[in-house]
Amino acid sequence: MKEFNLELFNKYALESEQPVLVDFWAPWCGYCRRIAPALEKVAEQYEGSLVVAKVNIDEVPELARQGGIEVIPTLVLFQKGKTLGKIVGPGSKGEIVQFIQQTLGW
Repeated sequence: MKEFNLELFNKYALESEQPVLVDFWAPWCGYCRRIAPALEKVAEQYEGSLVVAKVNIDEVPELARQGGIEVIPTLVLFQKGKTLGKIVGPGSKGEIVQFIQQTLGW
């Protein structure tokens, strides 16, 4: 799983042909830390067909502002620079997978 700064976010989320799932999180967010292992499994499951990355909103607050992120964790799915959908506070790996599949039509 990648850790995005502004430059990497622009390279992947805005320019990649491949779908990109971005987890907006912060180290002080307990729920963000609890859902992280599920996100790691999602990254492994979709390796090669989906980029999974994290944005620490404390380190890159402008990305959170641009994306309208008000609650964390928020997962946003991008493709070719477009926001396809977002899910706030997913409860499980299954919920994340369902969001990806429904949003991308997989």
